[in-house]
Amino acid sequence: MNPADCFSEIKTKSTELVLYLENLISSQNLPWQEHFGFEAIPIDNQWIERELSLKEVNKIHPIKQLGLLKIPSKSFYNWHVDDFRQSCINMLISKDHHSYSIFGDYKNSYYHNNIIELKYNPFTYYLFNNQKKHAVVNLDCKDRYLLSLYFEEETSYDILRNKLQSTLINE
Repeated sequence: MNPADCFSEIKTKSTELVLYLENLISSQNLPWQEHFGFEAIPIDNQWIERELSLKEVNKIHPIKQLGLLKIPSKSFYNWHVDDFRQSCINMLISKDHHSYSIFGDYKNSYYHNNIIELKYNPFTYYLFNNQKKHAVVNLDCKDRYLLSLYFEEETSYDILRNKLQSTLINE
């Protein structure tokens, strides 16, 4: 398994949005809703125009919706491919966190092999291949927070990576 087939780093870093989200998650009483096993809240689409990296992506492939996902402490989101998303862009909000986003090949009912970890860098967006088997492990005592988005038109990771490659993808 090749990491570039699973995820790609976006060159332009987050500026204001990550700071807004860090402040938001410190709030109490957020209106969390269940979303495919995660707890989620929508994030105002005004950030697509305010955040340079999202604005750049949106020009090339329009963004439909932003959302903040919460993965509870001491939990495992099992191996899967997404039913409704072919690709997305994610940014880990939690810092100094004991958690992992991993990709792997199914070997049998006991094993996945060729494990690759997406080691999120701070303030960094990643194009994410939702059609490769992946899982999330949160070993921390704190919840894990991740910004994720939906595109207007579902498009395969390979096609989207090619569209973004010349201007936005770090090689």
